[in-house]
Amino acid sequence: MRAICITVLLGLASLVPVTATGQEEAESWTFVSIPDFLNVDTLFPEPEWEDALSFTLRSIKSENPDFVLVPGDQVMGHWDYPGTRLDNGETVEGEVGVRYWASVYYPAWKKRFAAHGLPVFTAIGDHEIGDNPWRPGSRRLRCVPEYKRMFAQYMGMPLNGPSHMKGTAFYVEHKNVLIVSVDVFEKGRSAQGGIAAQVTGAQLEWLDNTLRKHRHLDHVIVMGHTPVVGPVRKRSSSGLMLEQGTDSAFWQMMRKHAVDLYLCGEVHAMTCHFKDGIQQIAHGGLYGYNPEVNYLVCTVHPGRIELELKQIGIVNHGPRKWQVDRNRPHESVTITEEARKEGYRTVGQATLRTGHPRNVVTGISGVFDERHNPTARKTGTRSDDPPTGGGKRPGG
Repeated sequence: MRAICITVLLGLASLVPVTATGQEEAESWTFVSIPDFLNVDTLFPEPEWEDALSFTLRSIKSENPDFVLVPGDQVMGHWDYPGTRLDNGETVEGEVGVRYWASVYYPAWKKRFAAHGLPVFTAIGDHEIGDNPWRPGSRRLRCVPEYKRMFAQYMGMPLNGPSHMKGTAFYVEHKNVLIVSVDVFEKGRSAQGGIAAQVTGAQLEWLDNTLRKHRHLDHVIVMGHTPVVGPVRKRSSSGLMLEQGTDSAFWQMMRKHAVDLYLCGEVHAMTCHFKDGIQQIAHGGLYGYNPEVNYLVCTVHPGRIELELKQIGIVNHGPRKWQVDRNRPHESVTITEEARKEGYRTVGQATLRTGHPRNVVTGISGVFDERHNPTARKTGTRSDDPPTGGGKRPGG
C-alpha cells in the first residue's frame, strides 16, 4: 500500500494527520471460519448442548466478525435412513425423510446463529448429502439430488453458481475480498461410489469465469469441504480428500488465478499447508465426539491476511444422543469452568502476505509450522492425533 498521509476533520476546526498504518487499520476487517459446526442434528435450543455451543458462538461474536464461514457439515444428515417412525406413527425414509428432517434441523441450525447476531455463509459437506459412501444403486445415492435441493432451499445461499448447482456453489464479494464456495460433490465414479470429491466440467468453467471477473479485488478466498493438499491430520473422520489432490484441475485453476486461501473441513483436526502460493487450512472439531474444537480468525488488510487458529477443550459425556441413523454422539457436551476462564486459546498464527510476484507466509507459529505436519507412508497417511476409541466414526 502506498505510504500516504491524509487528514481527518475532527469537530469543526482541528485537523489531525493519519498515517498510512492508521488508514490500513481502519480498512481492516475480520471473519471467522468454523467447519463441521455441528456435524450433528440438533434442535434450538438443544438440551445438554446449548450452553457449550453458546459459549463458542459468544467467543466468535467477541472477535467482531463481519460474518462466519462454515465449510461444510452443518448436520448429521442421515435422513434417508429407512423406517424412522415419528411420534404420530408416520414412517419417513428416502426422499420423504430427507424433506422432513431438513425442515426440522436446518431452520434450527440457522436460528442458533441468528440468536447470536452472526451472519453465516455455508458450503455443502458430505453430511448435507447423506454422508459418504454413496454406493451404486443405493438409496442414499438416489437421494443426493433431493439432499442438494433441501440444502439450497433452507440454507438460502446466493444463487449465482453454475446452473446445475444453484445454492450449493456460489460467490460473495465483500469489501476487498472475493469468497467462493464450491460444491465438491459431483457425480462420478470413485472409491466413495457414485459421488466423487471433485470440481470439474461446468462448475470448473464457472469458477474460472468468476475468478477472472474479480481480479480487481485484493484477496481471493475459496472454501470447499474436503482438503486438497495432504496428508492432513484426521480425527473421527473418514478423511475424504479431493480426487487427484494438487494435480486436480480444481487446484490448478486456483493456482492459475492466484487464489490466496483455501478453507476446508471434513477431518475434525488442524493441518496447514502452504503450496503454490495458496494457504490451505484444514480445521474444525466435532462436538459430541472429540475432546477439542477450534475456529479460525482471519483479519483482512490491504496486502495481507492475519490468521489465528484458536482451540478449547470440551467434555462429552452421558449416553448417546438420538439421531435419525445409528451414528450417535454423546448426549451431553459441556465446557469446564477452568476452560471457560481461559477461553479459546491461540494454537497457531501466521500472516499471509499477498501480491506479486508471489504470496509469502510470515510470522509462523504453532500449527502453522509445517515441520510438525503428518507425513505420508507407503501404507497410508499417519495421523498425529491419538485414537479416540469407542463407537462408529461420524464419517467426516
